[in-house]
Amino acid sequence: MQFSFNKKNNFKLYLKYTIVFLLIAFFVYGIYFITGHSLIWRLDGAQQHVPLLSEFRKTLLSVIQHPGNSIPQWSWKLGLGGDLFQINSYYVSGDIFNYLILLFPATKIVLGYQVLIILRLYCAGLSFCYFSSHFKFNNLVIISGSLIYLFNAFLLYSNIAQPFFTMPFILFPLLIICIERVFRGYSNLPLTIVFSWMLFNNFYFAYILGIGTLIYLILRYLLYYRRKIVLKITLLKLFLSTISSLLITSAFLIPEILAVTNSTRSSNSFANGLKIYPLYYYLALPSQLINGGNRDFYFWSALGFASLSFFAICYIIFKHRSYPLLFTCFILGGILLLFPAFGAFFNGLTSPSNRWTLLLVLPISFSTCILISHAHELSAKVIKYFTVCLLSYSLFLLATYFFQNNEKLFVPIIFLFISYGLLLFCKETANKKANLLFLLLLMTNTALNAIYFAAPYNGGYSNEMLPQGTFEKLTSNRYSNLEKGLKPANQYRVSTISQNYNLGTGAHLYNSQPNKLNSIGSYYSLQNKNIGEFANSLRNSQFEANVPLAQVGDRTILNNFLGVRYLFVQKNQPNENKIPATYLLDKASPKISSANQNSANDQQTLRYRSSSAFPLIYWQDKVIAPQTYRTLSATEKERALSKGVYLDNKESKDYKKANLANTTEPVGYQLISSRGNLVSPQDITREDSSETYTIILKNPEKYKNCELHLEFENITYSPFSLQRQVQLELSHQKSLNGKSPALNQQLNYYSYLRYHILEGTPDKSYSLKVSSDKGTEKISQPSQAELSFYKSVSNGLLNLGTFSKLPDSLELTPSKLGNYSFKLKIIAEKIDKKYLNEVKKLQKHRLQNVVFSQNKVKGVISTSKNGILTSSIPYSRGWNANIDGKKVKTLKTNIGFLGIPLNKGKHQIIFYYQTPGLKIGEILSLLGLIFLVLSISKQLLQRKCKKSSSIW
Repeated sequence: MQFSFNKKNNFKLYLKYTIVFLLIAFFVYGIYFITGHSLIWRLDGAQQHVPLLSEFRKTLLSVIQHPGNSIPQWSWKLGLGGDLFQINSYYVSGDIFNYLILLFPATKIVLGYQVLIILRLYCAGLSFCYFSSHFKFNNLVIISGSLIYLFNAFLLYSNIAQPFFTMPFILFPLLIICIERVFRGYSNLPLTIVFSWMLFNNFYFAYILGIGTLIYLILRYLLYYRRKIVLKITLLKLFLSTISSLLITSAFLIPEILAVTNSTRSSNSFANGLKIYPLYYYLALPSQLINGGNRDFYFWSALGFASLSFFAICYIIFKHRSYPLLFTCFILGGILLLFPAFGAFFNGLTSPSNRWTLLLVLPISFSTCILISHAHELSAKVIKYFTVCLLSYSLFLLATYFFQNNEKLFVPIIFLFISYGLLLFCKETANKKANLLFLLLLMTNTALNAIYFAAPYNGGYSNEMLPQGTFEKLTSNRYSNLEKGLKPANQYRVSTISQNYNLGTGAHLYNSQPNKLNSIGSYYSLQNKNIGEFANSLRNSQFEANVPLAQVGDRTILNNFLGVRYLFVQKNQPNENKIPATYLLDKASPKISSANQNSANDQQTLRYRSSSAFPLIYWQDKVIAPQTYRTLSATEKERALSKGVYLDNKESKDYKKANLANTTEPVGYQLISSRGNLVSPQDITREDSSETYTIILKNPEKYKNCELHLEFENITYSPFSLQRQVQLELSHQKSLNGKSPALNQQLNYYSYLRYHILEGTPDKSYSLKVSSDKGTEKISQPSQAELSFYKSVSNGLLNLGTFSKLPDSLELTPSKLGNYSFKLKIIAEKIDKKYLNEVKKLQKHRLQNVVFSQNKVKGVISTSKNGILTSSIPYSRGWNANIDGKKVKTLKTNIGFLGIPLNKGKHQIIFYYQTPGLKIGEILSLLGLIFLVLSISKQLLQRKCKKSSSIW
């Protein structure tokens, strides 16, 4: 198949495609609306995309109405505060479809968001049709290929969950066309424009698309153009397009790169430490190819094409000499899917996520077009080959089905045999009629895949969508109206209690947007690395790369330090009694009584208020040096926040050191197994899944009004071998059933074996759960299959709550069988008058007359000594400061926060923010645009000269 750049009238193609798209879209999206769901995913959609799009619309309107004003670069709504420009660059501003939100009024943002989801997918299909129109394909064949291209498991999921994931499907065909133009000796200007669009759109997918385009470029040259082009000229054009696009997009690209390198994700281990995937991955991978209703994207190997694609791949492999490029792509893709290192490479050298499989969608869809075009001329040898492939593949799926029992394979397998039958039938059928039959087959197959994927039964995808109208209700009544009457302010924050605040429908409360109150919670892909370091230095067991703070384990001093004035707590939900000290009941929403008169099911939200929240910006005259800080336990570090400011050695030497003596009290304990044995925390062998451990506290009556912390260090977990785990569970089952003749040991053995293989065990994941009458907390080591949520956990602090008198005992439950070892310190942290007085002193030393404006905060302060003006504003290199009109160096205080040195006296303080890399990026972008304009002008002039010479 050869590219053709002859001009064609494709109006009929696009018209027919539009009609077919609307028909299939009815099944893809209609199932959500018919069942009362919206297209807003309860996780990222509700927490990130819709709120950010709403704020983005406001920013666009502001820029249009006041073009001279600076754009917002810092937002106090991003958790503790964050770089809005960088977050917008990742999520919204690079997606050109988001600018269409201006066509929708403010009251119709949710509608606009959902319309844009459908529009993106439609345009992805247009892009494929445009690409395929460069070949000698019938219009019906191209539309059939577009169905494969659009309605696969990758897009059925991500088109809704992460709308900007659709953009690479628009860009990749255009990139290939532009590369071909350069190979053919045409202008590289279109390539420059598409490269720029790719880089502007999203750096993450630009990285994947860039690698994919480079692979295509190399293969295409080696397999076809090696002896047909002048390499130096081609390389020069490619180089100029690359450099030009990098320059043009520098204003977005440089800040994004800096954001990634300074984010919590930057320290992730390569491929999560995996050398090979778990066994279940390899068992499931073949079936993933055609299982379009499947959402078990093991390591994001999302394929799920219509069943005909299986024969298309087989056909290309059989005809590999005729289609060397496609054949090489499939062989290479198959190899890349086998090893985690390749997934990690495509994922920015972090977790082994196979999102790069989006690059396989184009060759698979294109191969389907080739198969359909040649269906009427298939030889007996090809048919025999298809028969062998079908039987072998079916037998494998049948064998794995008995192991995995995935009922969603039924429809794909049925269509696999129907596709085979149609190939046999069309061998003797006129080409045009065959094309129509294949189109109808693919329309039916993709529609049924979409229904299976979305239908709200057996865990269908629509169950993860917010019901229609829910987003508006959640945002207008997030805190049961208890936020009404509270003044919106950037100087204090709010939070909830761990695992407590249930919004229903599976929705979570990760972010404060859209709400007038600022929350410490934050859930974004790019999180400030300094906040992550702060959370980890204090052993925040809730830390995730995407959610660095969460509720900070409900720790009193951490909540106070972060300026949390109000806590919102739901009755009859987990940890409802685990209220931090200093927080007193302030207001309650009306009680909603249970319909069955069961008070345990009553619904009510409570608002707690603390008068001990630290100011946002305040002065301290004592510091904590690194050598002292390193000797402190996590609880002692937390307690020290009210006593002094942590600075590095260079900055701390000029200030008086804080007195940190007698801040916490150790609590003695014994660890007793439920079998009655005294156990050492450094040598726990758990061989019975029902075995638990009781922590007996010594002299609990001695500790009054304390917050109880369990500090775990040097945690190691060694799982038993698969065989031993199965044998132990069989023994446990036998002990429960005694000598019952109904006990089927052989079936139980198979069941346990199957369970462990499908769960990927034995692996290094575990959790240690500790419970008291206040609630439950746990330390968890995620599985390596958790991808970006994976972290290596060897320590953590669990806050069991504030007690007037400590409980006699706590219950410890490891999650798995195996060997555990850890050091455990139990510490009572007194929230006493001494601490409260320290907080009052800090509150007196707050920055006064604070005024917030865009990208800026200012105020005045008077001090009697030299000291440090510190804050709970996340530190970033983008922060600058002026004291009395003179620029001063900013400091990183308390591991992750903004501060400046301050001499005694009365001072006017201004902090102002500029996104790191934005200024140099704007300069480079301007140079790139100038170069682009000159290039366009040169080409127009050359065309004009050619026309003039042809006239004469």
